[in-house]
Amino acid sequence: MDSLLKEKADLMVENFYQLKKGFKWETSIVKHFGAMVHATKGKQIDIEALKEINKHIKSNTGLTSYFRGTNLFILSSLLSLEGDYKGFFKNILSVYEQMRSEGFKNSTYLPLAAYAIAKEIPMDQWSNRILRMNDLYKNMKKNHFWLTSPDDYVFAAVLATTDLDLLQMDSEIEKCYKLLNQEGFHKGNDLQSLSHILAIGEELNIDKCKRAMKLYLGLKSEKCKLQYNGLATLGVLTLINQDIDKIVNEVKQVYDYIKEQDGYGFWSLDTSMRSILAANLVADFYVAGIKKGVLEVALGNSINVIIIAQQQAMIAAACAASASAAASSGS
Repeated sequence: MDSLLKEKADLMVENFYQLKKGFKWETSIVKHFGAMVHATKGKQIDIEALKEINKHIKSNTGLTSYFRGTNLFILSSLLSLEGDYKGFFKNILSVYEQMRSEGFKNSTYLPLAAYAIAKEIPMDQWSNRILRMNDLYKNMKKNHFWLTSPDDYVFAAVLATTDLDLLQMDSEIEKCYKLLNQEGFHKGNDLQSLSHILAIGEELNIDKCKRAMKLYLGLKSEKCKLQYNGLATLGVLTLINQDIDKIVNEVKQVYDYIKEQDGYGFWSLDTSMRSILAANLVADFYVAGIKKGVLEVALGNSINVIIIAQQQAMIAAACAASASAAASSGS
């Protein structure tokens, strides 16, 4: 395993240990997200800072707010990476209210969509990008009426941060969706998310979609299969490196390594979540290389968009974790 990749894996594991001690009553799955997202930034967990941010979010939201519940810890983890978390959270709330004014429904996913806009877009462009997000979401609804729901808000927001032509992007998404289905992926909301990510890439759609399936099957053959709620991460992996064997090998190495660590083994995590964590660390490793200009990738103007997509793929995984945790507590 690459030494830098191992450092990120070790940091993730250590962060999880700290979160286990500092947040005993929080669900394990969101603690894994917090540990991972800090590790991708090379940051150690600051328990007291997280608790302080938790209190700040609670003091600025109502008891029934979607900023609470499992979203509270996810957002606290993201806010703890900001220099001025209070100012940044104020921005998120402002974007959220603008989204509500445009007709977006209250849901678990809308606060995280607001985070995506507030994180990537200057304040003077918020209104324009929210309108763009609305147009994208309406296109999604038009193309897949029964599939599209508030859980698509996050990727509608991601795509809204790009400068790609709306009609062309809509066409690319649909072409990818159909090709991916022909390659063997089952139709559904998670496949829709994968098509959103792949549409960003500049290669021929058939090449991207075939490579996505090869990567999916390669991970499956190594017994670290990405379940469908991890398809957004699969999309990022597909775009950032064309060497399928290399990517599969590195995800497998990280998977096997963390599986031996306390809190990441058979009795603690299922194969799918362990695979998502490993794949996100590998994706981040390559994205970091893209940022530094040390990797050659055929992305051209899409590089910045891929970086944004990689961040939001982690958020999408957090959304899935949030929904899963809520369902578990409900049952």
